[in-house]
Amino acid sequence: MDRLDYAQGVVMARVYEKKLLDRARLDKMIDAKDADEAFKILMDTDYAKSADGVSGVGDYELLLKNETARAFKAGSEMLGGDKRILEILSLKYDYHNLKTMVKAKVSGKDMDDLFIYSSDNRPDKIKLQFESGHFTDTKSEFTNALREAEAKYTDTLDPQMIDIVMDRAYYNHLSIIAKSLDIDLFNDYVGASIDFYNISSMLRAVKMGKSTNFLNEILVDGGGISVNKLISLSREEFDRLAITLKSEKIGRSLVECIDDYKASGCSLTVVDSMKDVYLSRLNSDSRFIPFGPEPIFAYLVAKEKEISMIRLILVGKLNKISSAKLRERLGDI
Repeated sequence: MDRLDYAQGVVMARVYEKKLLDRARLDKMIDAKDADEAFKILMDTDYAKSADGVSGVGDYELLLKNETARAFKAGSEMLGGDKRILEILSLKYDYHNLKTMVKAKVSGKDMDDLFIYSSDNRPDKIKLQFESGHFTDTKSEFTNALREAEAKYTDTLDPQMIDIVMDRAYYNHLSIIAKSLDIDLFNDYVGASIDFYNISSMLRAVKMGKSTNFLNEILVDGGGISVNKLISLSREEFDRLAITLKSEKIGRSLVECIDDYKASGCSLTVVDSMKDVYLSRLNSDSRFIPFGPEPIFAYLVAKEKEISMIRLILVGKLNKISSAKLRERLGDI
């Protein structure tokens, strides 16, 4: 990899960074009198460029899907020919689309409105190939995941199996991409993402009274913490689990959220929020890198976080949640 190849992309990323919504704008949305006013504030920003087909705040999900597609199109331009770096972020939307295809096929429902266009892997095209049973130019990882998920559902009639198969396929695919790039940031990012996914999945399964066999089925290799180690700790309380794992890369972050986890009544949103914080920390040093893909990647991560926060604000406003409660849910803006 020649880092100078990314020089122009880094300059573009610095420009786009300045267009990210600042705290003042987000605070203004949070303090708006209602959802319509919050939406109007948002429409005074670059988000207006993603308003095709959007008539008001009720169409917020379409707006954010459009903005996600716009951000990843810009990311593709910044990163140039190597799509693998972009895939580290866009792949989750691809697998979301694959889940949607399988669920639509087995239920007989039209779910095309749930598709997210974030990459060159067009879901409308893949869907047609999946329904015909004849794949031509679809990635082999996608075709294998689609066929396995459909087969698992056919065998079990359990919709949860579609999610389980797709999640495993997604993280395995993600791990392969990160290893092929062989850049510390991306290996750490993907490894931590897998670790947090495994821990959240394990905690949820244990709460549901699932067996060890079920844990073996849902947990994914490729993280810094082995699946066997996690299973051996699966019956421990969270504080004991976190302390035992404190020497792992994500261990310190797990220990940091012990008190919040207990105070929340053992809500898994605490662990998910800590995942966001950890991944943001990984990217924090990228701003000091003058040439290379890391600053571009860091911008895209920040943009995704911004879109997620806007979704929380607008949903909160539509449900008449107080400004104070919204700030609590958003954490440290």
